Amino acid sequence: MRINPKVFSLANGVEPFEVQEFDGRKVELFYMDDFPEVKEEYINKSQFSVWSSEDGFNYRLFLEKGYYETIKDLYEQPVNKIWVDFWDATEKITKKTTRYILIPLMVICVGLCIGSFWMPQVGTYITIGVLVAAFIAMIGVNSYNRRKIMAENVKSRNLIIEHMGQNKFDSILEAQKNYIDQYYAALYPEDAEEELDENEVKEESEEVNAKDDEVVDLTDDEKKTQEEAKEETEEETQEEKQDALVEDVKEEEKDN
Repeated sequence: MRINPKVFSLANGVEPFEVQEFDGRKVELFYMDDFPEVKEEYINKSQFSVWSSEDGFNYRLFLEKGYYETIKDLYEQPVNKIWVDFWDATEKITKKTTRYILIPLMVICVGLCIGSFWMPQVGTYITIGVLVAAFIAMIGVNSYNRRKIMAENVKSRNLIIEHMGQNKFDSILEAQKNYIDQYYAALYPEDAEEELDENEVKEESEEVNAKDDEVVDLTDDEKKTQEEAKEETEEETQEEKQDALVEDVKEEEKDN
């Protein structure tokens, strides 16, 4: 499959640091650092590896040096062979849909549009209908291609996990993530500091909220205690009134 042919041509006459050959095919590995234009363009897109091919048969792989040295196992020959097979499968999918769906669809659309010229009363409506149908069909074909390619991508990923083992694969992904985070932290230190400051503010906010919750809880407890004390005071006052009333009744009986 043809991928980034302009990038592929940049390495003409340049010696790769590694060459992998299998099934009569060749994958050449280059350090992205030797091609500043490639590094600047793709690092800004968060891509530390770039596949390229002019003929869809032989490939050149451009890798950021530190990134490659950190996760070298992810670009060994058996793994790259899996990805070359994936590119082949992707090309077959796109060629199949182009040959059996897109080309016949275009022929039909062109034929209908030409035929509409001989029907002046409804020709415009036919042309519009054909264009709308063609647009919807193109969306459907692209969606179909994406689903098929995604399925092939998952299949390739599973083959790599099977080759490496799940634990090793997971550790490589973790190393990959850590390297990229550290790379951008060093490349954009101001952004890293801002993110750190945001995290500190967030932590301080969480601490303040926790303290507020404690104050609210304490206040609720105090309110409860005050209400209980008030109820006890009211009960004592009521009892005193009842006792006083009893005493008054006794004194009146004595007087009588």
